[in-house]
Amino acid sequence: MRTITIVAQDRLGLMADVTELLAESTINIESIEASKVDSTALIKIISDDADTAYTLLVEAGFHVVSQAGLLVRLKDEPGALARVSRTLAENDIDIRGVNIVDQHDGYELVAISCCDSNKAKEVLSDIVV
Repeated sequence: MRTITIVAQDRLGLMADVTELLAESTINIESIEASKVDSTALIKIISDDADTAYTLLVEAGFHVVSQAGLLVRLKDEPGALARVSRTLAENDIDIRGVNIVDQHDGYELVAISCCDSNKAKEVLSDIVV
């Protein structure tokens, strides 16, 4: 099973929009977890068809991170991403992709894809969302 995480500006009706979109395509949600970081909503979903769910959500304009990616919360300051990058490199973890998905209140949420997500999650445990 693959987990997908939606990163969106929190708003009234967000959960309804996400779940209705999946229901319209007969995608069964097997597990769902939602949380809020400042004004950003994080919705983690395991479904019976992760590939289709991922495609539908991306096409609908949502920022979606697959299981292969980590979501980290960094202070929005010069060198924050450099420190994370160096930490991963020093632990022999290759970064495959980086995407800043949200910035506000002095912090940014960054999606990072790595060669070994489990190891990266352990190494960055204090900032993984």
